[in-house]
Amino acid sequence: MLEEQALLRGREVGPAERQSLHGWFPVSLQHDPATVWWRFMGEQRFTAPFFDDTLAWQAAPDRRVCSTPLSALEDLPDSVPPAAFIFHVSRCGSTLLTQALATSPQCIVMSEPPALNAFFRLHHRHPEHSGGARTLQRLVAALGQRRSPAERHLVIKFDCWHLPWIPFVQAAFPGTPVVFLYREPSEVLASHRRQRGRQMVPGLIDLSRLADMLHRPGAPELAPGDLDGHAIRVLESLYRCGLEAATTSDLVLMDYGQLPAVIWHGLLDTLGMECSPTELAALQARSGFHSKHSHDRFEGDPLPTHAQPLPPTPEHLGETHRLYQRLEQLRRARSPD
Repeated sequence: MLEEQALLRGREVGPAERQSLHGWFPVSLQHDPATVWWRFMGEQRFTAPFFDDTLAWQAAPDRRVCSTPLSALEDLPDSVPPAAFIFHVSRCGSTLLTQALATSPQCIVMSEPPALNAFFRLHHRHPEHSGGARTLQRLVAALGQRRSPAERHLVIKFDCWHLPWIPFVQAAFPGTPVVFLYREPSEVLASHRRQRGRQMVPGLIDLSRLADMLHRPGAPELAPGDLDGHAIRVLESLYRCGLEAATTSDLVLMDYGQLPAVIWHGLLDTLGMECSPTELAALQARSGFHSKHSHDRFEGDPLPTHAQPLPPTPEHLGETHRLYQRLEQLRRARSPD
């Protein structure tokens, strides 16, 4: 919520000053009254690693915000229908994937837009009630508004803690491919040890939709400050959510080890996207650099220093590793490498 408020710092524009919502993008939602808050980005493409980054690049004097009733989502400019939704377990290459796609003028890429966090915060337990599906559909349309004739494919990457809502998203968008990207969990945990994501620090993110998995009956209490113990339980719940969705629906499963080649030998077909040689070369070139630092060539994960613990082993991760193995078995059974 605080991050959304920070993104909404700017000159507030009233209805008389704007002719339409073209170039305006939803950032936050609120109840009582039902309101959408927007930032004006004009023709600026979203090519930064995350939605927030693109907004942060905008010069402070150019930042304009407005609010509208929720009903304004029904009166939007032309939009591109979603070509795929990306779900993931974190630190598994999802940002690299979206950064590669963002090099193409065909693609509108929205990477973890905070409006979706706001939606799931307000429609936490039962988003299918009270018109939640329609609200999500119109939010996605607002994020995918067409600003160039070249734009034909909308890809939205959700945050990792949105995994429990995969069935709801699939019901709201039947026929839209859902990609689930994951990685060997000891490597994910090692990455969070170097720089912990918000979901891996107790209390920073509302993970109550994962509560049944995070607090299983009979599970021992974690010691205060046991960040690894918390992270392992979060990872187990995320892998379990992904596996449950994959066994009950036709998710597109991708393992980190398939990157980056799976982008042009698989994902482009999933999107129904044909690239020119120039576009493909740009996409492949971007995949050779760090996902979050586009000027740094990616040389693999850093080795642990003497001050850091040794990388976790599969045995250390127990059930989480077994869930990963089942995902890999399912992926290979569906489309052998």
